[in-house]
Amino acid sequence: MAQTTPSSGQSRSRILTNILIIIVVAAIAGVLVWTLKPTPESVTGPSAPSFGFDKTSDKLQVGFVLVGPTSDWGFNYQHNQGRLAMEARLRDKVHTVVAENIPETAEVERVMQRMINEGAELIYATSYGYLESALRVAEKNPNVTFMHCLGGKQTTNLGTYGSNMWEVAYVAGVVAAMTSKDNSQFGFVTSHPIPPVLWIINAFALGAQSVNKDITVDTIFTNSWYNPAAETEAVNGLVSKGIGLVYILVDSGIAGVQAAERAGIYSLSQHADLSSFAPKGWITGSVWGWTNLYENVTQSVVDKTWKSGHIGGGLKEGYAELAPFGPAVSGDAQQRARELIAKIASGELNVFAGPIYDTNGTERVPAGESLPIDQILSFDWGVQGVRGIPNP
Repeated sequence: MAQTTPSSGQSRSRILTNILIIIVVAAIAGVLVWTLKPTPESVTGPSAPSFGFDKTSDKLQVGFVLVGPTSDWGFNYQHNQGRLAMEARLRDKVHTVVAENIPETAEVERVMQRMINEGAELIYATSYGYLESALRVAEKNPNVTFMHCLGGKQTTNLGTYGSNMWEVAYVAGVVAAMTSKDNSQFGFVTSHPIPPVLWIINAFALGAQSVNKDITVDTIFTNSWYNPAAETEAVNGLVSKGIGLVYILVDSGIAGVQAAERAGIYSLSQHADLSSFAPKGWITGSVWGWTNLYENVTQSVVDKTWKSGHIGGGLKEGYAELAPFGPAVSGDAQQRARELIAKIASGELNVFAGPIYDTNGTERVPAGESLPIDQILSFDWGVQGVRGIPNP
């Protein structure tokens, strides 16, 4: 058999191919190195890199601890947006650092203590389950200020904060009922039956029932703040029961609203605007407005006027906002939402004004009265028409 010799064109082609292979391999290696590179958020041992606090700076050093990623387009994303906007407003006075994906375990205590060791003077613990850990670290560091999101306990150097999201959830319920006129069966997919979740479910139901008293809300708890598979399954299960829309309340509602979109039903969500993930079925949602709150609290620490207690507010203070409306929301429903927002902000309308009955039919709030803030913050029961919440 005669031996063939490659042409010069074939040789150049092979050389170029080999070069491309080398470039691709190097790029993949670079990505792996970057992906596996230790970060302050993921390493807490003796060799952990610095968070980046500056003890020599005159700026207040502020640490934020998040239970999930800032890219979740949900709870953690919205906290980080508030952090960034606050730092931009107070850029000459404040330096902030964020730690992401910190579980509600002893890990968060190690992260907060590391922040303090490196110079943090104010720490925002943003997850409901961080409270006990934050209390222990605060006791060991009396000169550091702590703010815990949604918790119910305060100490000398630890305060709590939150937003009256029930105000927005009530308005969202009204808009949902006005949009889904031919279906009075609503669904709600969420994580755990804790007060910050129950006040949203109840307010949403009351708002919807103010339009149609026959509306019911079937609730499914996934027992996780982030489990896209379980959230999708929950939505599909509710769809099989005939619901016309679903409200998603987990750290990231993307999987839930997309499942609703595929099923051809309406959706709402909490934390951030997810309209782009469900362009046809999106109605509206409840959005945290952390910027003003973070600015006000941080400025008080800078001014040395901070005092422990609970900081809260809602539509009036800009701590809570209604997400953009979807294409199915009528002009009448949008106008009604704007009117309700104005009434709630002015104090003319109280979302939890009586009479209110629980799922057993027991009167919890008599006519002429309203639920006090301490009872709202400690909700452990569901209003009439809500299914799936065990009453105490």
